[in-house]
Amino acid sequence: MNTSSSSKASSAKKRDWMKILGIPVALIVFGLLMSMNTPVGMSFQGKTALATFAMALVLWVSQAIPTYASALLVIVVLAITGGWDQSSIFSVLGYDVIWLMLSAFVITSGMEKSGFANRLALFIVSKFGKTAKGALISLLIVNFLLAFVIPSTTARAALLLPITMMICKIYNAVPGESNFGRQVMLQEIHVNNIATSGILTATAAQIMAVGYIKDLAGIDVTWGKWFMVGMPIAILTMVASFVIAQFLYPLEVKTPVKKENDGSEKSLAEQYKDLGKMSANEIKALVIFCITVFLWCTDGYHAQIFGFQISLAMVAVVSAVLFYMPYIGFLNWKETKIPWELMIFSCGAYAGGLALDKSGVAAFLLNKVFGSFDLASMNPFVLFMIVMFIASFSHMVFTSKTVRTVILIPTTITLATAAGVNPLLFALPASITICDSITLPPHCKPNLIFYSSNYFTISNQLVYGLLVLLAKWLIMGVCYFTWFRIVGLF
Repeated sequence: MNTSSSSKASSAKKRDWMKILGIPVALIVFGLLMSMNTPVGMSFQGKTALATFAMALVLWVSQAIPTYASALLVIVVLAITGGWDQSSIFSVLGYDVIWLMLSAFVITSGMEKSGFANRLALFIVSKFGKTAKGALISLLIVNFLLAFVIPSTTARAALLLPITMMICKIYNAVPGESNFGRQVMLQEIHVNNIATSGILTATAAQIMAVGYIKDLAGIDVTWGKWFMVGMPIAILTMVASFVIAQFLYPLEVKTPVKKENDGSEKSLAEQYKDLGKMSANEIKALVIFCITVFLWCTDGYHAQIFGFQISLAMVAVVSAVLFYMPYIGFLNWKETKIPWELMIFSCGAYAGGLALDKSGVAAFLLNKVFGSFDLASMNPFVLFMIVMFIASFSHMVFTSKTVRTVILIPTTITLATAAGVNPLLFALPASITICDSITLPPHCKPNLIFYSSNYFTISNQLVYGLLVLLAKWLIMGVCYFTWFRIVGLF
């Protein structure tokens, strides 16, 4: 008990110092970047976008000011300094990710009010996760299997959010305090993104990467080839993620026990049995849930089925509308739990990331790094590890997977050709890093969805994500001498 108390006191003291130093450090970083001479090839707009994003990153990690306030600050600074034009900044509020998040909260509220989310969560935990670790593993497996049925990482995140929230409640996990809650949400982010890297068709950016490999290197990468190369790395990385989490955020609970009003205790199986038959609202929620899953699963066939295409975000909006419709749904606006401060944070953070892409500063930085290599004298393995490191961590300056693909894959093919190695050895593993966006909330939509749960901080995600990506990088280094030779990348 004393050890736990001293650990909490030490953690609180560290947070206090970070808050005190956060603002001056952020201002110094911003001032240094703004006052430096604009490098040849970088625009002034790019420099201001970089300075703004760097300042925001310090504020987010240190939590010196509330995240929603720092996000609003990003919007103001970008507009005043010319990092991005005002109309483009304000238009972020209309981006599909914002509407998708809004609809996800409506769906979560509906699932929670109906009791269906509680029933589903109790079923999963009582059958497959009677311990905290068992619950975590069962959730990871569910997310992993969904990747084969629902290709979209965002759709899976929106689908799993209400279930994960309810499981956290079953384990009495307090947002911002519970390590169980942290592990649930952060590991869902990791599995969501990492599992995708093993399935070629799970995101359009990976299909685009295969197109570049075929057009620029003359090598046809099949679905099976991608799966054979990428899935073992994805599975090993997910295992590494689970192991790292146990050391980084040790679980404070072992089993979920819920006390009744009379002080007695009931097992999960008894709690599930006590739910009885499904209510009318639960049946309605299940029907809406199934419609949503069906529309997301058949995303590529809407034109053939309906004669028109329904976007991912619009499917979520349709689902939200059904929850509000008379006779069909059962939810009203006052019962909808929407964390508006997180919506504001999402807008500002997304604007900051997009400004880096639009201003060209991200491409400038990447080309500078790759252009500094002495290919003639560099060991192929060393070059491989450098390229993989840059490819994996490039998401910290590129929020768009498409932009990363457009810049990274042709560059890696050129580097491999100049170094005298099979282009596939560099290009295919680099393509498998396209979905490594797990270090900060604004880096991809699923991150923002799970961040809305309030169970983890930005610094929690950053530290954990960096460690997992380093583990993946080392796994790929081992594969260079083993698995990649077996599957024919040399």
